[in-house]
Amino acid sequence: MNTKRIFHKKHGTGSFFIVGIFLMLLVSQAMAMYNFEGLPFKTAAQGEVTGNVLVFGSYGLQDPPVTSEFTVPYEIQWARTYVGVWGGTPRYTGWVQTTVNGQPFEKLTLYGQDDKTPNVYCTGYGVYWIAYDTTSLCRQGQNTISAITSKGEAENKLDGRIYSVITVVITKDQNSGNTQYWILEGNQNIHGEGWSGLNPSSHEETMVSISVPEITHVRSANLTAVYLTSTRGQPDYLTFNGQDLGQVVSGPNYPEGARDIADERSFNAGYSENPVDGRYFDIETFDISSLVKAGTNEVTFFRGRDLNGDGIITETGEKPEGEDYLHPVLVLLTLQKPRPEATEPDLAIRQIEVNNAFEGETATILVNIDNLGTLPLSPAELKVTIDGTPIETRQIAIGKSGVQQVSVPWQTIPGSHIIRADITVGGDPDSSNNAAEKEVKVGSLPDLSVSLKPPSRPGSEASSGKAPLPLPLVILSIGLAAVILTIARHRRPPNRTIVPRILPVIAAALLVSAGCGMIPAPATADSQTSLYLLPVIVKNSGGSDAPAFILTIYIDGEKVATKSCDSGIPAGSEISADIPVHTSPGSHTVKVIADEAGTVKDSDRSNNVVETTYVFP
Repeated sequence: MNTKRIFHKKHGTGSFFIVGIFLMLLVSQAMAMYNFEGLPFKTAAQGEVTGNVLVFGSYGLQDPPVTSEFTVPYEIQWARTYVGVWGGTPRYTGWVQTTVNGQPFEKLTLYGQDDKTPNVYCTGYGVYWIAYDTTSLCRQGQNTISAITSKGEAENKLDGRIYSVITVVITKDQNSGNTQYWILEGNQNIHGEGWSGLNPSSHEETMVSISVPEITHVRSANLTAVYLTSTRGQPDYLTFNGQDLGQVVSGPNYPEGARDIADERSFNAGYSENPVDGRYFDIETFDISSLVKAGTNEVTFFRGRDLNGDGIITETGEKPEGEDYLHPVLVLLTLQKPRPEATEPDLAIRQIEVNNAFEGETATILVNIDNLGTLPLSPAELKVTIDGTPIETRQIAIGKSGVQQVSVPWQTIPGSHIIRADITVGGDPDSSNNAAEKEVKVGSLPDLSVSLKPPSRPGSEASSGKAPLPLPLVILSIGLAAVILTIARHRRPPNRTIVPRILPVIAAALLVSAGCGMIPAPATADSQTSLYLLPVIVKNSGGSDAPAFILTIYIDGEKVATKSCDSGIPAGSEISADIPVHTSPGSHTVKVIADEAGTVKDSDRSNNVVETTYVFP
């Protein structure tokens, strides 16, 4: 165990993974919220404190139980604990249980690709990042936090090893200066084409944006990043506002100019403060004092770079250019300031959401409130109006995380309305962000419908057409070939050697024997893939605005993309988008679903799905 205060992957699944592949022959694809590509970062806490932000943890993939022991020197204002778990595949289920200072949380079921638990971030091939609010359980002085999983139980398939147990603590210290902070959590799966199924996609980078109001009094600034599934010897990169962080690495197995931030050794890429080795895990802190700016700051994670200019980020060979896949899960930005004469809260209304705003229903108005300053000494006043008429005035206590949501009921009236929310608190120095408005239309239930246009290649005038229906024998052969190729692509032995090439050969022979050269052939894992744009149109023909929903795209039965329609669709309006998808030229069945999870009250769900077959040029 490595426990350290500051301020994995490519682990073999052995026969379990192969068993999971063959189970795919017997079990149909589950419908779920799970997104292979990753779950976006969101703010877990923000604000300013006379004190510090500290991070403690146990680092590196281990068999459970895993324990983190640490001492907090000051009074705790807020704490959050994270547990990383390796599932093995997104089809395996199990459980995790975390105990803080002798107080156990309930066992938390890990559902893999079916997971919808709010504090569980699961993506990729079953990589979990689990968050717990431990503010009331952590204490000043000695703390012990441990986690166990279902690993070792009879009939359990979940791998169940634990990457880390990390606790972020915001402390109050009247002898300290002030620290302004942003803590963001998520689970992004950045990966190459070799890790994404029969219609390979790539997810080469992901960006996190942080808005900083001002930096006038900032003495220093630090950025901390946490990764799961890192591998030493495979380069990766991290930038802040476009500038590379960390140092160029040298060695016979690295390309010239490469960096390797996530190298299974924590605290060596930024501050060289007693580095800690840990399998498939990294946490690094960087001094970004000269790079931080007022306004939007961008943190970008790259799985690699094409350093030799051949158009490919290679993951294998003598000098790999990038990680095969990597999971950034936590970002902390801290700004150190002198302690002012008086500290002040800075409240802002970030967004107004409205749910169930339909004729004859009681809607819910959700007011999202941010506190960018210190905790206020008194409650704040929230006022909500509809078309200028107050419907709610409420005294609210501002939460310690600096991120909260207030729910207000509203008995709807047909027609278009302006909802306004205002929040005030004593000592707030900036009233310009204390109000927000949203226009809504109330009428009959929404009615989402989906339509498609033929896909195209970017920059190409080639068009596609409807494909002929294949013969049953062809379908059977193609299906078996796809299974074999899936095994060839995704089996990853513990020693990371290449799977014997006979499997793709067998698959090709099956396709040829079926006479598939006479019709456009579906994609396979080893087909040469291209980027296509799939035009999708979603219309709301109902009388009320449709709230936010997810658009899901399948090709040949495999989920290949999702698009979050965060703003919903106003009544009587439509949205269109060219969805980027990767697949091979030839015949493919495309299915698009609006609101697959059924979160929107829809008057007719039968037109939420469109399925057709195209020849991709």
